[in-house]
Amino acid sequence: MIRKLLLILFGMGCVALQGQLAYEGVVLDADTGTPIPFVNIGIVDRGVGTISNENGEFLLEFRPREVQQGDIVRISSLGYIPRKIPVSLLNDDVLKLIIRLQPNPVSLEEVVLTDKEYVEVEDEVGYRDLLGKGIGYWKDSVALGGELASKIRVRKGLRRLNTLFFNVLHNPSDSVRLRVNIYEPADKWGAPGKNLNESGRSILHVLRSHEILTVIDLKPYNIWVRDDFIVSLELLGVFGTENISLSLPAGNLPGVPSHRRYTSQGSWERIDDSAVGFWLQSTFYTDKPRKANKPRQLRKREKKEREISGTVFEIISSGRSEMRSRRRGATISNYTSNKSVKTDEWGRFRIKAVKGDILGVSYPGMYQVLTKVEEISFYNFQLYPVKN
Repeated sequence: MIRKLLLILFGMGCVALQGQLAYEGVVLDADTGTPIPFVNIGIVDRGVGTISNENGEFLLEFRPREVQQGDIVRISSLGYIPRKIPVSLLNDDVLKLIIRLQPNPVSLEEVVLTDKEYVEVEDEVGYRDLLGKGIGYWKDSVALGGELASKIRVRKGLRRLNTLFFNVLHNPSDSVRLRVNIYEPADKWGAPGKNLNESGRSILHVLRSHEILTVIDLKPYNIWVRDDFIVSLELLGVFGTENISLSLPAGNLPGVPSHRRYTSQGSWERIDDSAVGFWLQSTFYTDKPRKANKPRQLRKREKKEREISGTVFEIISSGRSEMRSRRRGATISNYTSNKSVKTDEWGRFRIKAVKGDILGVSYPGMYQVLTKVEEISFYNFQLYPVKN
């Protein structure tokens, strides 16, 4: 039955190069027949795996000595029911793998009505201050689907994750395509378990060569936690160089574990007392007055907050010249405080900030601009159209 549903044979046999088997394939939506991009395909816990490309196509390569007949190929993607294929079905008769994944029905959680009054507290969690403490990195041994993950400790209670931040120390590639995964710890060892992103959409980010601070908006994915959780970066593609060499801040933190795996569907390796420099802006909800009290750092921050103002311009190129016009309706976000405003009809804005805050300016069809507040003064921003 598995062969009938998942494996379609046509053309020539699988390719064997210098003792290595190579199986081409494509992953499709079982209902619509459309290709599914960035699917995880791999032999479970064998360090053999890959990722489908934008067109759902993939190439799974391995040497026979790397696997056993009882091994399983697992195919999984957010929003779909995972599938499994015994390695024993991959023989010379199989020429191309046509894999159809069934959409995973969205389960609606039970709605509980309560008369309790909940208070929102904006709360930064994670490890912002690891610059200069150490390095966490990916090197050439990491294949597509490899992940680097760290546990984020938080106080217990309902929490919405709004924004993810991390610094980049070294990236020689033109660009690196990443996926952000938010996991629930699976066991007492803290290995990544259930993916808490239930939106059915991957959190994708293309890291450019000049990018030294990355800011990723998590609000569209509606991710909630109640306890400690795990943030992971997954490698989906490298452009402009054959090998990956990406470095992020990291440091020694007693009791905080990190994990890594080297390819899609591979086993996790634990790294004790070590954290990658991920930090997040979140909103904490509580009905207990003591917990609702603003943390000391938040009260201190509010005393320092000052209003900054500025103007947003749209830059349009025409031949060798550029035209500049004021951009009405652009969004200015203070990712550190989780506040945002819109520019008025003259492209002007006002927003509160303190030194060190991360501001982002965005408008549909324009490249986002990010800046770190160094001085409480007047800021002008220029937005450029996204190139097709």
